[in-house]
Amino acid sequence: MSSPDDATIEATAAGADHTAEPSRLESMPLPRRVEGLLMSADKPIGEGRLANWLGLSGKGREAQVREAIEQLNAFYSEHDRAFRIERLAGGWQMLTHPELSPLLDHVHHEKKRRELSPAQLETLSIVAWRQPVLRAEIDELRGVASQDHLRLLTEHRLVQIVGQAEVPGRPNLYGTSREFLRVFGLGSLDDLPLVDGFERAEKTPETPAASGGQGQEGSTEEPEATDVSASVDSASA
Repeated sequence: MSSPDDATIEATAAGADHTAEPSRLESMPLPRRVEGLLMSADKPIGEGRLANWLGLSGKGREAQVREAIEQLNAFYSEHDRAFRIERLAGGWQMLTHPELSPLLDHVHHEKKRRELSPAQLETLSIVAWRQPVLRAEIDELRGVASQDHLRLLTEHRLVQIVGQAEVPGRPNLYGTSREFLRVFGLGSLDDLPLVDGFERAEKTPETPAASGGQGQEGSTEEPEATDVSASVDSASA
């Protein structure tokens, strides 16, 4: 069954569903309405958008949404439900508990899995911790060319171009995407774990220095391992 798009969710929130009269919808407790919206969504929804759809107004409307979510999570915890509402990629999404993943694999076995090799994961890690970062910087840190890895990570929507460096040739700067946050279960980049000896770079898109542009890489790419890969699965919704 396909997930409804934003227009469908918004229409439901506005009372367009003829099975429920507007007065009855408005009389429903706020947590129940929040739950209905998040159950229908296939991606994180921000507090502001939820507040708009729910018809909330005033300075504390986003706080009302957060309070409703806290009440729902308390109820789920008390009754040992299989899911809870988590902050993800700057919004809120209803997710099943991670320990249920092996069981849910039986349901979603036809879903395509994204396989990343150790070299691709290494490239993604550098982008995550050093962003915004030039391809030349990634190559220097890894000691080999990373063009193919960046292309694959971009195709998977885990990495994106976030700007151009103010150096000759204006090479692209790479950073992670909202999909990266969603896939790895992060609310924001601040949730990245600390790694000894590898701190996130503190710089702006204007500061990196690059020695080259977007030319073709040489043949220094290391051979790909075909029997070792790491699965990167989307969080179960």
